Amino acid sequence: MTTAAAGNPSLERKKDGDLESLVYLEEMFQQYGYDDGFRDGQESGELEGRIFGCEKSFELGLEIGFYEGCAKTWRALAKAHPDRVPNKASKHLEALERMIDEFPKDNCPNTDMYGARDKMKAKMKLISTLLGIQQKFNMQMPSTMIY
Repeated sequence: MTTAAAGNPSLERKKDGDLESLVYLEEMFQQYGYDDGFRDGQESGELEGRIFGCEKSFELGLEIGFYEGCAKTWRALAKAHPDRVPNKASKHLEALERMIDEFPKDNCPNTDMYGARDKMKAKMKLISTLLGIQQKFNMQMPSTMIY
């Protein structure tokens, strides 16, 4: 049969045509699979990105809220006991309160929220040192978000 196919040009073209259509079929299914996977990946990636963004912004909000609570408490204590809070600490406390008030409340892509948070963290450390206390945000057991 091999010799008949080798000698018959129409059979050789048929074999070549079958082989080409099989290669095309394989490429076609591969492309369909790629398109389906890409589409599904985009959908699930967007969902995962939104969930990750919510978790990170929740953690950031917790930390900024902690700093705000400390600042309000220290401000109330400074009013009640002005002799115990040095002027330098009070000035830095005002700066921290300004930073908290200016912290963006919306998602702006041009804003460095983590940079602003780091500045607040440094200011908290300075105020804690000036007041002679050990106060630091600790997120070992973060609150859980409910989706």
